[in-house]
Amino acid sequence: MATYCIGDLHACYNEFMRLLEQIKFDPAADELYLTGDLIGRGPLPAETMHAVLSLKDKVHAVLGNHDVNFLAVAEGISVPRAKDNLEPLLKSPQLPEILDFMIQSPFLLQHPHKQLIVAHAGIYPLWELSTAKKAAKELSKVLKDPLRRQVLLTNMYKDEPAVYSPELSGLARWRFILNAFTRMRLCYRSGVMDFKNTAVSPELVEKDGLYPWFALGNVSRSRKKQYTVVFGHWAALNGLCRRPFFKALDTGCVWGDRLSAWCFDEDKLTQVKSPGYIQVKAQVSKV
Repeated sequence: MATYCIGDLHACYNEFMRLLEQIKFDPAADELYLTGDLIGRGPLPAETMHAVLSLKDKVHAVLGNHDVNFLAVAEGISVPRAKDNLEPLLKSPQLPEILDFMIQSPFLLQHPHKQLIVAHAGIYPLWELSTAKKAAKELSKVLKDPLRRQVLLTNMYKDEPAVYSPELSGLARWRFILNAFTRMRLCYRSGVMDFKNTAVSPELVEKDGLYPWFALGNVSRSRKKQYTVVFGHWAALNGLCRRPFFKALDTGCVWGDRLSAWCFDEDKLTQVKSPGYIQVKAQVSKV
């Protein structure tokens, strides 16, 4: 059985179908892990979610920031933005099934048999892997509880707290965990997350002391095993993460670049080109 990971779909249904065809994905024998942001800004969100749901127990997805935003829109907490193209989902006859799929999706996936971890933005570098797993489970419980979900979704659009403390509790703790798993890109060595920059360069690191989260800490290791951490979210990286045991799979499909699939078992990358659905292309940076 082959295990494939695919980067942020962003409702790019046609590219998703072409990619599954290229890797010869067989639902009877293979399994698929998705890095989140299944929808948001792309052209065919309803078709994309229908395809994902049709794979049933052969597909596993983590939640991305666009997915969580959609939950807030669907519950009437946030006003849908035209550029996010969420209206087809809100009108879809599959809406209840789509919402249930997202609410049940975790923030961190660990393969039951292979040394593979999947998270949308990544894993907070000052956490041990065991801490990250506990935090993800804690937040999933919040999301599955209707009352606490309302509190979280209503108050999630803030950058604070930007650094972790074990003493964090309640809404502040939930928001930190959510931001770490769905929005994080750059951090200071102190563990303070920066949400203003989306790209990194040697000049930025030298001037401001900001580093990609995966350059700090050792979150791909547990006490006994070395895992490969697969993540999306950071289109500006264009897949160029040169650290061993880290795979960046958001290669900017919705921006006019590529949709990427990585086979864990063969360490093989397959990509399809996109015509682009957003006018401004993502900035490319090498890390």
